[in-house]
Amino acid sequence: MVKARKNNLIVVELTEKLWIYTEITLENHAALRSGFAGYPANPRWNVTKYLAWKQGYQWREELSQGKLVVSQSNSQLIGATEIKVTSTAKFTFPQWRKKATVTQEILLSS
Repeated sequence: MVKARKNNLIVVELTEKLWIYTEITLENHAALRSGFAGYPANPRWNVTKYLAWKQGYQWREELSQGKLVVSQSNSQLIGATEIKVTSTAKFTFPQWRKKATVTQEILLSS
């Protein structure tokens, strides 16, 4: 599934439920998907296919590191900084952190 958009950006379906806008040409989309899926690069590919594979691989790595996230509204792969924070709740430390702090205070007071 490929659709043209302004500024020469094309919608590429990376998986069944995940897509992204990119300038990578149609003939290199298979290599892009291959890199995103974690397959090794094909040694017979030309430079542009290899670069598309490398971009897909980078997106996969960034997704696993949390630099990219999947938008809940439209299943688009976007940067983690592009997400609007809707919750203003304070962060609470896990229970083990509180126990460690109490233990540390006891050790310091003795």
